[in-house]
Parts: sequence; C-alpha cells; structure tokens
Amino acid sequence: MKPLSLLLAVALDLVTAVSAGPAVIECWMVEDAGGGRLNKKPAALLLRQGPGRLPPRPDLEPELYLRVRVVLTVLTHTPTPQIQLGKDALLDLKFAYMPPTSEADISLAPGPPLFGLEWRRQHLGKGHLVLAATPGLSEQMPPAQEGAVAFAAWDDDEPWGPWTGNGTLWLRAVQPLQEGTYLATVHLPYLQGQVSLELAVQKPPKVSLTPAPLVWATRGEAPPQLHCLVSHFYPSEGLEVEWEIRGGPEGSFQKAEGQRWLSALHHHSDGTVSLSAYLQPVPVTAEHHGARYACRVHHPTLPALGRSAEVTLEVAGLSGPTLEDGVGLFLSAFLLLGLIKALGWAAAYMSTSKDSKEKHASWGVAEREVDAESKAGSRI
Repeated sequence: MKPLSLLLAVALDLVTAVSAGPAVIECWMVEDAGGGRLNKKPAALLLRQGPGRLPPRPDLEPELYLRVRVVLTVLTHTPTPQIQLGKDALLDLKFAYMPPTSEADISLAPGPPLFGLEWRRQHLGKGHLVLAATPGLSEQMPPAQEGAVAFAAWDDDEPWGPWTGNGTLWLRAVQPLQEGTYLATVHLPYLQGQVSLELAVQKPPKVSLTPAPLVWATRGEAPPQLHCLVSHFYPSEGLEVEWEIRGGPEGSFQKAEGQRWLSALHHHSDGTVSLSAYLQPVPVTAEHHGARYACRVHHPTLPALGRSAEVTLEVAGLSGPTLEDGVGLFLSAFLLLGLIKALGWAAAYMSTSKDSKEKHASWGVAEREVDAESKAGSRI
C-alpha cells in the first residue's frame, strides 16, 4: 500500500461521543486519491494521556491508524446559547496550546506565545467583524462593535507549556439583531483554530384577555367578542393560539366554538412583536353560566403547557346578589344617608347665620334713627 497524503479534520465545537466512550471525538479524514480527487472517510480521534497501545476499533481500518499530537485546541462549552432579550450574553471560549518543541530547544523564548483573537458574526447571509484582540497590541486593533468585550488572555505563564487561554466574548443587553452564528478564531504563529456558536435571542409573550374579569350574555344570544393580546415576544415564529371553554355543558374542558381570527404582527422598536387573537363565541344557554373562556398561547420560549388568560361568563338572570353585593349596598346606603344629613346640617347653619345677620342690621338702623331724632330735638 503506497503512502497516502492525509488531512485530519476535527470538529471540537460539536463533540459527539462514539462507542469508545466520551474521550472519543467523531471527525473525518480527507484522502488524496490522485488526479486531483479527494476521498472523505469517517474517523475518530481518541484523546488520551500516557503511553500504551490503542484499543481496537472494529469499525475502523487498522492500517489507517494515525498518531496525532494535538498542538492547538479551541472549544466551547455552550455551542447553542439561548439568551433572554435585554440580558447580557457570555459566549464561552477556551483554548489550549502544547508547543511541539522540548524544553531543551533554546530557539524559542520561554513563556506562552503571542496570540490573536477574532470574533465574527454571520446571519442571514451577511457577516462582519465583532471584535479583534491581541494582548499587548490593543492600540493597533480596530474598535469593538456593539460594545463587545473579550477576556483575551493566557491563564498561566509556565515557561515551556502547555498553556491554556480564555477568549470568552461578553455582549451587553443582547438585542434580536445580534443573534446568529458567531465564529471565534484563535491565531498563533503558523497555527489557527476555530469554533462556532449559534446564539439565539428570545423573550416569552405576555397574554391578556378582554373584557375581563367578567363577560355578560343573555340566554340565546352570543357573548361579546373576546380579544386576546399576545404582546412583546421574540422570535415571531412558532406561536400558536388556542381557545378553550372550561365548565360548559359538555364537561370541564373543551375547545371553544365560534369564529376566530388573528391580526397581523405588530413590530416594536426593541425587536419584539405583538399579535391579537379574536373569538366571537356562539350563543349561550343557561348551562354556560359560570363557564370560563380561556386563551392559551404556545411559543418556543414557554413551557409545554404554554401560558393562558381567562374570563368568566355570567348569563343574565341566573346570578342572585352575593354577600359582597349586600355589603356594598349597605355601605352605599350608609354613605348616602350620612351625606344627606351633612347637607341638612349645612343648610340649617347657613339659614341661622343669615337670620342673625338680618337682625343685627335692623337693630343698627333703629339706633341710628333714634340718635338722629334726639339730635334734632336738642337743636330746637
């Protein structure tokens, strides 16, 4: 068998355990078949420490076993982060470097080498640079976009390695326009490693139902139109609205009958959307008294049961006054009686005050007349 030129490709961001256990990473091997043609074959990368023979793998060809020394490893523990809209996101990135030379090689300076870190985002066919960093050369780097910050540093400073580093990206107050595929690349002299992450932004919907909390109807007539507002959610895909009636004549739970329709999506400035769902119920009978209409919403951001809002149906003529109604009437009558008495007292006080002022005024006039007459008599 003639020697073949082999290229081993390892996807460290999509770690998949195979039959040999969690220390095995599924990968592929590209073989030069001659004539400008390449053959791609499945392979497995066994990560182990120390000497010893390789365990047998019946699903792989023994003659294609290769001893591979991993020099640069780039990986993430969160390949598909899902972040609440408006919250900060940490895109985890770790890398490790094992120099291929020994400690006796004095051609290299001791300590970890310089490295470069690059974060890019791709979404809907477009891509751009989010952040580029090289420790010690920050003044020569382009400014980060969207307020992004990276923790670009080696974690240790052993003279001859191996070394581990951190390149985690921090995005503040994530918005929908920031979701997509993030490509993190670590550059070393003559080496580079890359890993991808899929960032998804989400926000669960709010659900409200009107009129609430009661809706009135007359026997044989349809209740008023119900309006279910599903507001400020993201993404817009995957939303489902169901109408239910609980406690009606058919049992404790069933789908509500009637005409139903949805409005168009309303887009908000923060990237979220809202939608209105409507139900025109069918005419009701006495058995519908006390039943509850519910609007149930399902969305990828919600639990399996979704989220709901409900109103209670009251059929006219079937509900007598309750204890709360009696207490309310008594208090209203008491306040009305007190108000009437207060007005009566105020009117009586004003009348008394007016009579007193008139009497004082008449006494003053009489006194002035007597004084005038006495003065006239003295002159005569």
